[in-house]
Amino acid sequence: MSKLHKHVWHETGECAPARGMPLDMTHLSRQTMGDKHIEREVLAMFLRQIEAVSGEIAMAGPNARRELAHALTGAARGIGAFALADCATALEADPSDETRVVILSKLAAEVHDFISKLP
Repeated sequence: MSKLHKHVWHETGECAPARGMPLDMTHLSRQTMGDKHIEREVLAMFLRQIEAVSGEIAMAGPNARRELAHALTGAARGIGAFALADCATALEADPSDETRVVILSKLAAEVHDFISKLP
């Protein structure tokens, strides 16, 4: 994980705001082998996933919410959105926690905005 990324990656099931950039760009670069074209494609797919999940997760029942959170966890970790991934992990563990749904929505919006502003 990059030194610039202030979020400490842990699997405690906590849901907390990102303490730095919402996306670890060094991690993303490693995942895409430094290929900016692949990076843009991966981020575009992730944006579509955030948009789909954000629209569904608040209204989903516990089983569907658990599945949506699980899918978001892996994708978020893959691109370096660790705070979002941690929150999705926590929601997966307790899909009835409405507070985590709200926090997840805010973190997803932060990541979405950050990605949308990238060159």
